[in-house]
Amino acid sequence: MTHDWLFLPPWGLPVLAAVFVVLGVLVALRAVREGRVSTVRRQITSLVLRGVVVLALLWIALNPTLVRHDQQGGKPKLVVLVDTSQSMTVADMDGQPRLAAALQTLNDADVRAMLTDTFDLDVRRFDRDAAPATLESLSADAADGRFSDPAAALTSAVSDLSDAEAQAGVLLISDGRATAGGFDDAARLALARSTPVWAWAVGGEVERRDVWIEAPSNDVLAFAGDEVELAATLQQSGYDDRAFRVEVLDENGAVLHTLDAAPGPDGSVPLKATVSAPDDGERRFTFRVSHDAGEADAQNNERAVYARAVGQKVRVLIVEGQPHWDSKFLVQALKRSPRVEVTAIYRLGEDKQFAIVSADGEQRRETGDLFPRSSEAFQKYDVVMLGRGCEAFFDDQTDDHLSAFVAEHGGSLVFARGKSYGGRFAPLAKYEPVVWGTLATSDVRIDPTTSRTGMATSASDSPILELAPAGDLDALIDRLPRLDMVRHTVGVKPLAVILAGGQGDLQGQAAPGPNGVNRMVVLAYQQFGQGRVVTLNASGLWRWAFRDDQEQTDDAVYERFWISTLRWLLSGSDFLAGHDVALRSNRRLYTDEQIVSMLVRTRGLEAQAYRPTLRISPQDGDGETVQIEPRAGGAGHYHAQVGPLRPGAYQVTLVNNIGRPTELTTTVRVAPSTIENRVLSADRATMQRIAETSGGQVVDADDVANLDTIVRRWQARQQLAERKRSLWDRWWILALIVACLGGEWYLRRREGLL
Repeated sequence: MTHDWLFLPPWGLPVLAAVFVVLGVLVALRAVREGRVSTVRRQITSLVLRGVVVLALLWIALNPTLVRHDQQGGKPKLVVLVDTSQSMTVADMDGQPRLAAALQTLNDADVRAMLTDTFDLDVRRFDRDAAPATLESLSADAADGRFSDPAAALTSAVSDLSDAEAQAGVLLISDGRATAGGFDDAARLALARSTPVWAWAVGGEVERRDVWIEAPSNDVLAFAGDEVELAATLQQSGYDDRAFRVEVLDENGAVLHTLDAAPGPDGSVPLKATVSAPDDGERRFTFRVSHDAGEADAQNNERAVYARAVGQKVRVLIVEGQPHWDSKFLVQALKRSPRVEVTAIYRLGEDKQFAIVSADGEQRRETGDLFPRSSEAFQKYDVVMLGRGCEAFFDDQTDDHLSAFVAEHGGSLVFARGKSYGGRFAPLAKYEPVVWGTLATSDVRIDPTTSRTGMATSASDSPILELAPAGDLDALIDRLPRLDMVRHTVGVKPLAVILAGGQGDLQGQAAPGPNGVNRMVVLAYQQFGQGRVVTLNASGLWRWAFRDDQEQTDDAVYERFWISTLRWLLSGSDFLAGHDVALRSNRRLYTDEQIVSMLVRTRGLEAQAYRPTLRISPQDGDGETVQIEPRAGGAGHYHAQVGPLRPGAYQVTLVNNIGRPTELTTTVRVAPSTIENRVLSADRATMQRIAETSGGQVVDADDVANLDTIVRRWQARQQLAERKRSLWDRWWILALIVACLGGEWYLRRREGLL
């Protein structure tokens, strides 16, 4: 059994000091006043009695408390967590690296003796993972980790200490910089298990000077040979009022564009460059800014963007049960595009159909039932567009064939003129992303930005936004003729995304929107299995291609809308036009600590016969080519993993024994993991939050030298509620105060002072 003395005053010490200074002054003043009529001996006696009373009251006010706690068997266990990530190499501790300065304190002879004599030490180093260590084995060279996860190391330490018979907590030595989260959860776990964290924050502020490039997307899709705009953003920190020279390079390193970029007040500036899409496959383009001396990170000065061809042509089937101007203009616009092969099937009566087939610059007219009657017939197309009255083409098997086309083979389905069927028709209603109402309105202005009430989507997810640059889009829409008719929708399906709305008066009904404007869904889509389903809730879109007030920049807006819609639909599918094998990577940019994951998908191929092979080759030729066989995952999915790989660019080639094409190629890039060096300033606020949350405290080098005293006081406070005994509430203290006051009263009475 050991004891600790603690003073626990109900008020702060400054308040108590002020009160008792005032009492002392009053005692002295009273002694001076009574000195005129009393002897010196009696003055001293009275002063002593009053002083004893004041001291007794001070003792009571300080609330002295004796804390008893059981002495646990053996020394308490103390886990010492030492951060060995790369940020601990920063030399901002009086010219020493952070880790070296911390180890110098720990290896001081007196500190070392105190730690080993008082505690059962469990020393661990951590960066990405924690590992056992000793104070003798650690050196400043150990700070080589490119990843820092102190939360995981702290959680593991707290879990181990909770099983110990006696524990003194965790001494966490770090700059507080973490590349993984979870700090707060680890601190709360420490509090729940009564494990204090003694947080020793090493390091100070470090000015970060860095310039880097980010890209909103690694892939830009276009038809083969088309012009495409690449976008990126230059970011800078620590360079005020400075412009940068950015180069855009092709895959051979040739400079295609040179851009002068002057970052704004937020440190960023957008970058744009126009390039040609490849005829097939993809091409890599790189935004690069020169590395600056003293820059924090030299590995993030370039970013690759891939322009990928979605195919030479897209095969479109248009089905129209009630021919209309909309379908006529749509077919004419698609026929003019060299990127589209279109088949338009019209129904003129119960037994009368004809089709217009436009392919390879030639057009022919056919009669008879040309509507697809098998899954194989549907797979001849990439996009199926349904007009009004299309349910008349359906037979008992059409639902199954169409479902396989969309859900299993990744085809796209477009309801091109709003609700394409009359009444209730379950085989088509299940695909719709919207829920139809009964009302309709005319003279509707399309609104691509303010009616997105479905799931959040980016600007690149809407073909409407491709019609004009952002600043000119509203002006263009104001010039476009209003839509003839938009049907009322009472909602959207749970996973639907609204790409454009409409503004108009819904047949005189009360408008729920602001300023009396009713907003309606004009363009929406949803994923259906592997494919996309789009509803264009509008009639009269053909007017966009036929008007008198068009400006020169507007003459192709109708055709541009439909071509961008087709390109957008193909971008949502893994399969390019005419392909039944697809290859993609989980990401384009990996670090040299990550596994490269590839996915192969097939449609319509026999799993027993398909034997794919993947080749992963360094593009610089420096290294071996890795060849692997993807593992079958069911439903036409095949998975492959390789790595981690050393930094560099890699060409991944899929070789197919059956299917189209025979080979597919993509590129991935592996970059060094540099996240540890992005911010080097010590995060003392985080270290303080961890310590205070856990019930511990922030310490420095001097505190570490007295850690035995700090831990003993913490242990005393932990047991205070159950094992404390106040030392002021004793009968003899009250008797002393009464005796002193009574003696003083007797002396004053004898002197005639009462």
